[in-house]
Amino acid sequence: MPSARTSIQDDQPLTIASMGADQASEPRQAQFANEPLALERIVFFSDAVIAIAITLLTIDLRLPDISGATDATFLQALGNLFPEYFAFFISFAVIAIYWIAHHRMFRFIVDWDGGLVGINLVFLFFVVQQPLLASILGSYGNLSSATAVYAIGLSLMGFSSVLLWIYAVQRRLVSPDMSPSLIRYVGVRSAGAAVVFAVSAPLAFVSPQLAQVSWLAAAIISFTFRRQP
Repeated sequence: MPSARTSIQDDQPLTIASMGADQASEPRQAQFANEPLALERIVFFSDAVIAIAITLLTIDLRLPDISGATDATFLQALGNLFPEYFAFFISFAVIAIYWIAHHRMFRFIVDWDGGLVGINLVFLFFVVQQPLLASILGSYGNLSSATAVYAIGLSLMGFSSVLLWIYAVQRRLVSPDMSPSLIRYVGVRSAGAAVVFAVSAPLAFVSPQLAQVSWLAAAIISFTFRRQP
């Protein structure tokens, strides 16, 4: 009967190099078997951040105290709230568009790496700035510079979303079953609103009101490309 010492000597020696080779041959999901919900955690965290950003948009929606209020003074105060409500509505709609785009992307993203996490954090960085940008637009929306700053902020959020998709495709983190037309569709639909806001930024120095009206094109583009190929 062989001793324990003999059986150990007969085994192939276990080295760091061999361990690294074995791990390199394993798929990413197997290497991170201790984190079976890693991709889901990215999505859950993103959803939570976006939900908080949308909630914070309502901070500036507050009627002032009216002493001896009448129907006339109440309606006047309500009308004075229109710029803040307009900024809230636009920001809510744009965040909703990009939340839908984010959700659509992660339907097809089946793997992840550090780069994907980093770009996703950049996207969320621009998302959480939306309450500030909405406050700027609500208070100073008649100014060209304020309208341009708002448009640039929303375009950066959009382009970071597009970059997230491009990175996922280039790194082959998306489902291999995706057709080229579907890959283009997801990218183009995500880029539509970003392009609209980027173009409206210089337009704001011609007319802030014209730039703000042009933002309706983002909703039109989103509606036009709502069907997948």
